[in-house]
Amino acid sequence: MLIVKKHYSVITGSGKETNIFLPGTGWAGDFGRPIAESFNERFSTHMIDLPGIGRSEGLEGIVTLEDAANWLHAYINDNSIRKVNIIGHSLGGIIGMAYAQYYPEKVNSIVLLDIGFAKIDRFPVSMMGPSAYLLPIISVLHKWFGQKVLGTDTTNDDKIKPEATEEKIVSALHSYGLEDSPFMRTAIRNQQSTSLEGISLLLAAYRSNLPLIVKNLKMPCLLLYGNRNGKHPKYQKRIHRKTEKLKSENVLVRELNGEHYAHVSDDRAIEYITGFIGGSASF
Repeated sequence: MLIVKKHYSVITGSGKETNIFLPGTGWAGDFGRPIAESFNERFSTHMIDLPGIGRSEGLEGIVTLEDAANWLHAYINDNSIRKVNIIGHSLGGIIGMAYAQYYPEKVNSIVLLDIGFAKIDRFPVSMMGPSAYLLPIISVLHKWFGQKVLGTDTTNDDKIKPEATEEKIVSALHSYGLEDSPFMRTAIRNQQSTSLEGISLLLAAYRSNLPLIVKNLKMPCLLLYGNRNGKHPKYQKRIHRKTEKLKSENVLVRELNGEHYAHVSDDRAIEYITGFIGGSASF
């Protein structure tokens, strides 16, 4: 049986300054452990499961990004954190952007990992898997009829989570474009299911104009994106153009080799992140 709490987090490091890591859909908060451990001496890093995705309670009703921001704000207040640096991948990055938008006075800086440079794809398979092909229809019905469209949630029923088989691990590594490693094997075994509340959060992100939010951020922002190396050159150029449009006095953009998980596959990601948050990177 999956045991959930309002905010499920893992904390590493003992520094006085605070980072928050928010993962993408389907991952536990500690998917950010390699990044978090690079900060251990100076920062404490809170790695949080997303609401309704894993071990954090979901948000009720038709969720908005403001609801997601308020959820994170409650965690920050409960832990008496004065200001934070936010690091977010995919959906976690969207929640981080929402928090920076609604509570700018609480955010020192924000790092976006392959998110924010474009609206979510009409069919966001890299984020949601094959179910993404139904998302446009679900989004419209959800706005019209509310949460009941999503059916009955069985995520927290008294069931034992099946062990990830070797075949599943190898298949997942291939689909994510990542190399085999002990960290990735542990992360895949620890992947989290999405409740109906989690789907409602995904729909809120799906409807949002992410580049507009990034352009309006008031604090320093580092955007790391995968260059889609190996994809068609036209697709690569389109991604590059979108990221270039976001460059500003507040937004620093860096290209990584890889795709949606380039922050894992490209070792430079941690160098960029630590330099940015640690103060050695300049605009």
